[in-house]
Amino acid sequence: MPGEQLAQAWGLTRQALAPAANRGEIFAVKVGNRLYYPQAFLGMDREAVAVICRALGELSAGEKLMFWLRDHGALSGRSVASALEAGTGLAKVERLAAAWARERGTSRVAAAA
Repeated sequence: MPGEQLAQAWGLTRQALAPAANRGEIFAVKVGNRLYYPQAFLGMDREAVAVICRALGELSAGEKLMFWLRDHGALSGRSVASALEAGTGLAKVERLAAAWARERGTSRVAAAA
């Protein structure tokens, strides 16, 4: 979704999204000359999104997007947003995000070697 839509949903200005992205609290995928944010962020608490995005660390936006979109066995076959909505604890999702980042980071290093 465009940044304007996310900013409006969270009660922010569009300009406030860039500093949040720089802090690792959110991420966007660039398509052409525009930045798009995961639709899963809509309806979610900003702080919960920030906790999970920070746990994903320095992964690329594409790798982060895959984490948010895919159904995870550790989350009873649900996506991140669905699992949180169903009552899964944020700490559990944060641990899964950190493990995902470690696994992807190791895979990327091994592929480069």
